[in-house]
Amino acid sequence: MKNIGVIGGGLIGASWAAIFSKSGFNVFVYDPYPDVFDTYKSRVTSFLEELKTIDETINVEESLNRINANVTIEDLCSNVEYIQESAPEILSVKQELFAKLDNLAPEEVVIGSSSSAMPISSITQNLKGQHRCIITHPANPPHLIPCVEICPGENTSNKTIEKTKEIFTASGASIVNVKKEIDGFILNRLQGALLNEAMRLYSDGYASSDEIDATIRDGLGLRWAFMGPFETIDLNAPGGIKDYISRYGPIFVEMAKNQTKIPDWSEEAGKKLELERRKILSHDKLEDRAKKRNQLLKSLRKVKIDNGEA
Repeated sequence: MKNIGVIGGGLIGASWAAIFSKSGFNVFVYDPYPDVFDTYKSRVTSFLEELKTIDETINVEESLNRINANVTIEDLCSNVEYIQESAPEILSVKQELFAKLDNLAPEEVVIGSSSSAMPISSITQNLKGQHRCIITHPANPPHLIPCVEICPGENTSNKTIEKTKEIFTASGASIVNVKKEIDGFILNRLQGALLNEAMRLYSDGYASSDEIDATIRDGLGLRWAFMGPFETIDLNAPGGIKDYISRYGPIFVEMAKNQTKIPDWSEEAGKKLELERRKILSHDKLEDRAKKRNQLLKSLRKVKIDNGEA
């Protein structure tokens, strides 16, 4: 496989283009809003330069030369073997786009979606080509966070699954094989559990938003940068995970009994949080903070690679 199509020229689509092009693929990019390409090259260039910080063997200019930006959707479909869709997270938009791609792309072309929560069966429920469609969900920003969830539907063929794994293995992804369909997949269900509890603790007045953030930023997150929840508890008791469950399992069972209340995600709660967050980080500093996030992420990736934790 040599040619990959990317639907979307925004942040996620540009991040995918950087990943695929640095991995040696020719990339064809389509976006229904051509204005996005006014700043596209600078966006992809910055992503490739960030990737080069992690892997100095990446050639930014050669990678850029492998990207064919602002092609028609017809040209994209006729030139590629795999398509990565990164349209807005709106079911009707994705359904319409997948129907178009299914009609335009040759039968052997695999079509992947960057959907954050929608199972592929919901997007492709009326398509004849359901067998070649699959979810390939990244974390944000994809070029700096290597986790990719591969989530087939009931009608996705094994050939499609294997071809998709091949692409993302070649792209340096950390692949999570989701064995059966579920809303939110693995990443966002775990993130959702944490967010829901954070909102419960905040709205019930146990701590401020920044203090709740601190428990992750300066606490749990330091471990979670290089190990998951099961490895964490395996190391947190002298006898390993079985010992941990024996010691602390009853505590988590009791806590779970009180975590059934639906958290407050109302507009009113949003306004309160917005006021609190803007005191900590003004609106005009959001972009700078996002850049700092990327800087820290690429430094962390480099540290992990240097220590055999890639």
